[in-house]
Amino acid sequence: MTRPRVAITMGDPAGVGPEVALKALREPGLYERCRPVVFGTRAALGREAAARGVELALDPDLSRDDAGPERILVHEPAESIEPPPYGEVSAEGGELAVAAVRLATRAALAQRIDALATAPLNKASMRRAGYAHAGHTELLADLCNGPEVSMLLVGPQLRVAHMTTHIALEEVPGRITAERLESVVRIATELLGRLGISAPRLAVAGLNPHAGEDGLFGEQEQRVLGPAIERLRAAGADVSGPLPGDTVFGAARAGRYDLVIVMYHDQGHIPIKLLHADDAVNVTGGLPIIRTSVDHGTAFDIAGQDKARSSSMQAALRMAAALAAGGVSPASPRRTR
Repeated sequence: MTRPRVAITMGDPAGVGPEVALKALREPGLYERCRPVVFGTRAALGREAAARGVELALDPDLSRDDAGPERILVHEPAESIEPPPYGEVSAEGGELAVAAVRLATRAALAQRIDALATAPLNKASMRRAGYAHAGHTELLADLCNGPEVSMLLVGPQLRVAHMTTHIALEEVPGRITAERLESVVRIATELLGRLGISAPRLAVAGLNPHAGEDGLFGEQEQRVLGPAIERLRAAGADVSGPLPGDTVFGAARAGRYDLVIVMYHDQGHIPIKLLHADDAVNVTGGLPIIRTSVDHGTAFDIAGQDKARSSSMQAALRMAAALAAGGVSPASPRRTR
């Protein structure tokens, strides 16, 4: 198969997105897997390119195939806003970041590119630019006409899928429904199949301490999650739970489960970032396009200081390329049993 064309969106230019993108693109082996092109402006990317001594070459019609560690291809949005200084929350940074995502998504929907790997957005900058989306996941769902999606985090030892993401904790219980669980199970099963794991073993973490302790500490496990899991099992899915959140991740890491379905943002992000701070990949399941991402934020505090590590972006690019090519990602975890 022809090497897939993978778009890397630069993220907020005041953060570490341009830095990790250009650092990742210095890996020679990447070009054997895919044809990468950065979606962003030369003005924003140029600061990092100059620091690294690499050439930025325009690819206006997404047809060039001469990229390499010393020549980075760039596809520019029409916006000509000057990038803000490093470390600054600004409407300009939010607009430039969203413009790159919007352009790359349209190219993917038009099949001009095969996958997206995104550098981080800054939510405060997005809000200043007038965008109400809580993050990439919600923005991409909107740009793709509103499919139901789930954030999945994939590391070498642990994988999680989220029932909810960027909402206040007090809103989470109202979003825990049988329909949502069934949707996340479907999305996670489809992605794991593409990563080479057929008939996956899924665990569902409880919302409350001790998974509710038979209703002593909350009713969602008995009233919603338990009956939904029974229906899923009756339909043939290998789903266990609801299980206590303080033990389920250890069991998954030991190989008992292929993925844990979590109820809220931090329940999944904390164990992933403890285990896989540098090599986890964020995948948006349920989209009509392939999207992977780094699992970290804009890191305004170290932007422009050559301190950011590019390992998560490299893993995101490898997974995007493998998913686009229809194979198992070299970054995807394997069963241990």
